[in-house]
Amino acid sequence: MKLLYFTFLLILTNSFYTTAQEISVNIGLDTLSLERNKIVKLWSNYLKSNPDEINNNPNWCENDKIKYKSYDLLKSEGFLSPSLYYFQLNNKILSISKKENDYIIKSAFYDSETFDIYAITNVVATKLNDKFYLTNYQPKLIKEWRTKTIGNITYHYFPEYHFDEKKAEQANAYLNKICSVFELKPEKINYFICRDCEDIFRVKGFDYVLSMGNGKECGFFDKYNNIIYATAFAGENHQHEITHFINNYFPNANELLLTGLSAYWGEENAHKGKPLLYSIKRVNEYLKNHPEIDLNKPNEFWKLDEETNPQYVTGAIICDVAFEKGGINTLKRFLNNSKSEEEFLLFIEKELKVKKGDLNKTIRQRIEKISTENKFDNAKIKASH
Repeated sequence: MKLLYFTFLLILTNSFYTTAQEISVNIGLDTLSLERNKIVKLWSNYLKSNPDEINNNPNWCENDKIKYKSYDLLKSEGFLSPSLYYFQLNNKILSISKKENDYIIKSAFYDSETFDIYAITNVVATKLNDKFYLTNYQPKLIKEWRTKTIGNITYHYFPEYHFDEKKAEQANAYLNKICSVFELKPEKINYFICRDCEDIFRVKGFDYVLSMGNGKECGFFDKYNNIIYATAFAGENHQHEITHFINNYFPNANELLLTGLSAYWGEENAHKGKPLLYSIKRVNEYLKNHPEIDLNKPNEFWKLDEETNPQYVTGAIICDVAFEKGGINTLKRFLNNSKSEEEFLLFIEKELKVKKGDLNKTIRQRIEKISTENKFDNAKIKASH
């Protein structure tokens, strides 16, 4: 999901003019209030201080900095900066509402030329020692939620959700397995089970975000803070998102490989709540109808329809080719040496022995074979180590 959003946003941002960000308040907001004026200044200062970076920002409360590596949870999913300052969008403060002893800042990020809204966010201003600081809206939203820790995973779920301890144990077993295969030490993970996709965004602090409402099933992994966001449909064992745990250990991996790996090992939730075989068949039919698509540059084939992102399929197929060629060691070397497009294609040619210009044929044939046999077997990698 992340790769598709990133490509989409890159296309959009290339069309922006470079202008200074404007921060304004919406009509009707009480600007005569001394406290609200302080909060407007606080939020403005934060937006102008490179909030997309992870640093010791003086506008943010210290408790969040101690608890999280990336303390602004609006950045959790990773494809959208909390301020969108990076994309030169303007911000309009819609309301500053008092709730108990805090204030909730609701604001919209928009493009001043097209008036397109990219996000509506909620952030809390809290007073500490007579001075306001920013903090996350999430704790207020999940105040009534329940918490249960199973192994290395701490689950947070809405009150009416029926927690399945057996699935949680399976998730921990899976986490331990991938750590064993890739020779990593398991770390603690916070796992949020939300009602649906829109609830996931709300829990992260968004009232609205670009692309919201386009999909029925989703999940996200906050790589900085080891946080998984899943829907009730995915439940306690969203293996696709759990697989993303290894991403931080392979900073030189091509994004297509990391995307593919999460689907390759994703079981029934490989992509948008469906098993990988389902997506492979859909991509196979599409490729048969579109012979002009050149998979010698697989990163360029990223759009099929709202139900299937072909990157998960092509990435998984390439992971399968690597594993078949030399097992887990070859796959790990691939992950360690494929950051750029040039490195990625060179490894395929030199190490996987797929001749330059033959990748298109190799991927198409393997997708066709799996579709015809009605079977995708990744048991070899699961049995490794």
